[in-house]
Amino acid sequence: MTDENIPYVVQCTGDYGGCGFWRMLWPQMVMNMKGIARVSHESFLNREFLHYNFLQAMHIQRHITENQLEFYKKLVHIKKRMNFKLVYESDDIIIAKDIPDYNQAKQKIIDIGDFAKDIIALCDEVTVSTPFLRDYYLKETSQKNITVIPNYPPEFWIGHYYNEKVLLQNYRAHKNKPRILYAGASGHFHYSADGKTIPDDFSHVKEAVMSNADRYKWIFVGGFPTSLVSLVKAGLIEYYPWQTLDKYPKFLASLQANMCIAPLQENDFNKGKSDLKFLEASCLGLPVACQDISTFAVAPIRFKTGEEMIKRLDETLESEETFLKASRRARALIENRWLERDENIGKYLDVYCYPFGDPRRKYV
Repeated sequence: MTDENIPYVVQCTGDYGGCGFWRMLWPQMVMNMKGIARVSHESFLNREFLHYNFLQAMHIQRHITENQLEFYKKLVHIKKRMNFKLVYESDDIIIAKDIPDYNQAKQKIIDIGDFAKDIIALCDEVTVSTPFLRDYYLKETSQKNITVIPNYPPEFWIGHYYNEKVLLQNYRAHKNKPRILYAGASGHFHYSADGKTIPDDFSHVKEAVMSNADRYKWIFVGGFPTSLVSLVKAGLIEYYPWQTLDKYPKFLASLQANMCIAPLQENDFNKGKSDLKFLEASCLGLPVACQDISTFAVAPIRFKTGEEMIKRLDETLESEETFLKASRRARALIENRWLERDENIGKYLDVYCYPFGDPRRKYV
């Protein structure tokens, strides 16, 4: 297949961290490697007409500033003349009023400006990661062409660290004090400079963690609640800084964890989130106890309270049989979620190649 026969797409990533890779850069890599599209990315915005020659679609991620809005107002005229699609991408709620107060992103958006709605209105279509997020933007914006493309982990990134023999060895080695992993960014926790306490994603389970520090070895990667500082300093809780994406899967696998937890506060912001923590743990074959909200609808192990979370851990880790059953089920659930599968990467191609609602779309 020659370049002339495949779509040409430009992506403008919102960042070069997790969101940028999960939603833009990894899909770009897979499409380019498979030779099914010619996809490039940009960090700047270009007003030259010829820059958009032969372009089929432009995919912009989480642009929200006033300057970006002014650019897209001008780009609309170029788009009509050059005949390409303008697609907006968001895998989070990015409207300040619905971001919880404990999340640092709220103040950043307030400071930058809240122009996402206006930019979204200028686009031909919006891609989001969850059905809840689709319904949210249908309600909060004037955009009606919204397509769900779930987050898909690349097998080439995290698919080769699963080893049942090693998982069983780790289970036996830590049978008396199982190792429980929480890997989450600091945005899940409230850090106060004035001593004010705001409930965050860990508030409802922190007492359960503290009171079970003698039974379970808790491992935190990325961030941890300030209420657990004394346990971290005493070595009763292991803490590791966030890892770069190239090292992240291997690092998680090296921690000899026996199970993971994924607590969340129940609010619209979290309901709109993708099930990344379930996906990452399942790729490694680690059972994961997830908050019982729509975010983790496919997760087989769920809890509502800290007490229920401990009960789910006890049940899953009760014996080698219960552990292996949960581990195998977790890994089996991931097999149809690899990004490289035709029906998954094909969702991006459908959006890039055909208008919203076009019957030629095969996967969305």
